Amino acid sequence: MTSAEQRYHGMTLRIACTMLIFYGLMTAQSVVLVLASFFTASLNAVAAEVVTEVLSAVLYAAIFMLPIFFFKKLPSKTPAEPMRLSLTLPKNALFYVVFGVAANSALAYLNAQFVSIFHYSEFSEEVLWQTDITSNYQLVLLFLSLAVVPAFVEEFLFRGLILENLLPYGRTTAIFASAFLFGLMHQNAEQFLYATLSGVVLGWIYVRTRSIWVCVLMHFFNNFQSVLQTAVIERLPEATANVVLYCMEGGILLLGILAGVMLFRSDKSRQREMRAAGAFERELTKDAEYTDYPISLSRRIKLFFNVPMIVFVVLCVVNMISLLLMALLLF
Repeated sequence: MTSAEQRYHGMTLRIACTMLIFYGLMTAQSVVLVLASFFTASLNAVAAEVVTEVLSAVLYAAIFMLPIFFFKKLPSKTPAEPMRLSLTLPKNALFYVVFGVAANSALAYLNAQFVSIFHYSEFSEEVLWQTDITSNYQLVLLFLSLAVVPAFVEEFLFRGLILENLLPYGRTTAIFASAFLFGLMHQNAEQFLYATLSGVVLGWIYVRTRSIWVCVLMHFFNNFQSVLQTAVIERLPEATANVVLYCMEGGILLLGILAGVMLFRSDKSRQREMRAAGAFERELTKDAEYTDYPISLSRRIKLFFNVPMIVFVVLCVVNMISLLLMALLLF
């Protein structure tokens, strides 16, 4: 191996071990929630639901934040990149957030059409999620567990840690590898394709802005949109709900197109300014060779799939296939 390959190999091993720790914590979460159900059985229905959902949110945050701690403690000759936690937002942060939410909405629609072939949505709604937000406290709990907590902890792990530490080996590697792990993390055939492509969008935004907070905001508003859609479906008559959803999705798509146009114009304006300053060619070269440690693509792929990483991938794929088979058998 070259020195660059040794450094990359050390980093991918470190990330793979972190993902195995993550998988172990996810398994432990399921066990803790089962045990907790024995203690909440003596409570009334509302109290039991509140305690269970709050505990689930706390555990969910822990299984993402603890791997970040262990990543830093794992022995490795490859030093870790620091997380970019500066609260300063880039000038076009709002446009990136709006564009990202719109792109994710389009991806979610396409994904829904694809998974409907396998009747997975019916299985997911009736067996896996069983979402019920007829009461206001249930809406608050869903907002906490679906919009607030995931937006922070998932971005910290997958963009702030994994993507940032793969970035010295190339933007393409960092974006697609972190997106692939993000998709696998969901361990759900219904979400894998959507989550992976969503991870590409989030990764692209992170590389463009170098701000974890832009990704957190986009992730939050994307998930908040899902909470609103669920509330609309649950609380409004079907005909009215359909109209509201169409207007909501159409409005988001239109705003996303406008945000994309503004980002495109901003890029063109920046390029003109750089040409005038004689710096555009240097910037193009920097963009084309955004890597501190050049390694061929074939070697990057081969070294990424080390033994611990293969174990993590297999465990996640087995879970996804088992759920998919259950959906096919039950529906």
